[in-house]
Amino acid sequence: MGLLRNSLCVLALSLLAASAGNAATLLEPTLHLKPQAPEGGGRVALTLDACGGKTDTRILSALVDNRISATIFVTGIWLKRNAAAVEIMRAHPDLFELENHGGRHIPAVDTPRKIYGISSAGSPDAVQAEVESG
Repeated sequence: MGLLRNSLCVLALSLLAASAGNAATLLEPTLHLKPQAPEGGGRVALTLDACGGKTDTRILSALVDNRISATIFVTGIWLKRNAAAVEIMRAHPDLFELENHGGRHIPAVDTPRKIYGISSAGSPDAVQAEVESG
């Protein structure tokens, strides 16, 4: 029984090493939350992406009315199309932090490839242009 278990462990480690060698060069981050003590109130950071569509005013109103703070990652396209929402957010700097999400929401990867079906910027200069236009 011990020999079988050892053989299976060696096989599993070999497969793990082989699959690690063939892994994609992109890394998908994962989040691990440390459990809070019962007396400590947990906190959540609310972040939203504002890529290119219209503002859902129901969500924006709920955030303002309930005094819920959020960081909004905005693209240059979204800023141009949603001036009224930007005005509301700027009127509540204690609630909203606006951060750069690029000019057109192009993945900031410096080699030509598809990221989740979206063409990447493709070069260091294109990455810089995407970030600076946000």
